[in-house]
Amino acid sequence: MITLTFRPLTSESVILVRGAYFRICADGTLRGPDNAVTARYTDGLWQLRRKPHRTLECREAVYLRVTGSNGRRECIGPYECLKVTGGAIFSNDLYLGAHTRRDAYPPDPGIWREVALLSSGTPTS
Repeated sequence: MITLTFRPLTSESVILVRGAYFRICADGTLRGPDNAVTARYTDGLWQLRRKPHRTLECREAVYLRVTGSNGRRECIGPYECLKVTGGAIFSNDLYLGAHTRRDAYPPDPGIWREVALLSSGTPTS
């Protein structure tokens, strides 16, 4: 199981969300194993339960299965710590890539079209 921590803009409590895996999709949605929308990324913030959150984090070993704008898919990791904020994905202070850019046009070929967060026990091929 993967636990994601959503950090709110205000001093409210964090929200934890658990699932076998998660996908950040090209339409700005974060989806879980049942394909239901867990959160939406809009205007630089994660919208969860109708409230804005500046980041989502994962503090356990995860692999990333990334799909580039050209459709090429690869698995990278594992990473012990992930932070997804401002359209970018970091492991500690290391920039890994981006799932979106703030302005939608022109499309950036370096943006990942889909990012799946997979537990270390999940097959990666």
